Amino acid sequence: MNIEDSSFILLRQHRLFRQLTYKECSELNIVSGSMNKKKNEFVYLNSLRNDRLYFLKKGYIKIGTYDKEGNEKIKEVLSRGDIFGQLSLEGDTGEQEFAQVIRSEASICSFTVEDFEKILMKRPDLAISFTKLVGLKIKGLQSRITSIIYKDVRARLIDFFIYMAHKERKNKEDELTFKNYLTHAEVGSLVGCTRQTATTFINKLEEEGLLEFTRQQIRIKSISKLEAMADS
Repeated sequence: MNIEDSSFILLRQHRLFRQLTYKECSELNIVSGSMNKKKNEFVYLNSLRNDRLYFLKKGYIKIGTYDKEGNEKIKEVLSRGDIFGQLSLEGDTGEQEFAQVIRSEASICSFTVEDFEKILMKRPDLAISFTKLVGLKIKGLQSRITSIIYKDVRARLIDFFIYMAHKERKNKEDELTFKNYLTHAEVGSLVGCTRQTATTFINKLEEEGLLEFTRQQIRIKSISKLEAMADS
């Protein structure tokens, strides 16, 4: 199997692209935009992402910005099958946005917005699916903003672990263990608090028997219990 065939198969595993033909995938020129990045390497910085969409084939990537003091603010963490780049939730606002590999090597393919738009012009069904995908991302962002504004740190962390559990689980299991690719500092940035505060509240959730958080994995002991606490 050559690189193009492999990229085609992986791309079509995503619900947005599974309706594309081999010819249409070839028209996206994904092979020329394929890359492998090591831990801590940047996929893009600042405006370098403006004309491309990226598809994460393997690994984990964090999307973030820097404030005026140069502090890192993480907006989201992506895993296998996620799309990013021009899909950035806030669009081209001039922020110092970056995409950086975390934990392990990442494999990525990309294509230009121009090539993708040509496909959308011929495939209105794909355009509708793309619109829905962007809508879901916006909805997720709005939910996170609401959580940060109106909830305390403990409640925000519970929301975060519920989100992670739903993203990682494949079936309907209530107890779930999955690979951890985040530090306490990164979790804190995602929920809008310092590393020290995140550590304090994660430890409290562990003491209450709700979860286990180590460098290697996260274990949610009862998703339904966390959800009940979030709704109370």
